[in-house]
Amino acid sequence: MNRMEKSMVPRRRLRLVFAPRELPFGLIGGSGAGLSLWCGAHPAIVLPLAFMVSIRVTVRLV
Repeated sequence: MNRMEKSMVPRRRLRLVFAPRELPFGLIGGSGAGLSLWCGAHPAIVLPLAFMVSIRVTVRLV
């Protein structure tokens, strides 16, 4: 196979899909983040965890 034939091969990629979860999970994530910030926890720790609870992340190989 020469160089031009190799370049026409489709490449596999990752597709990240961010979708909001159902209402109870979003409320749990938001209220947990609010409660921990109110108690004095550092936002760099609290907000990523609340994001992971309230958002569904799907990773697909396309």
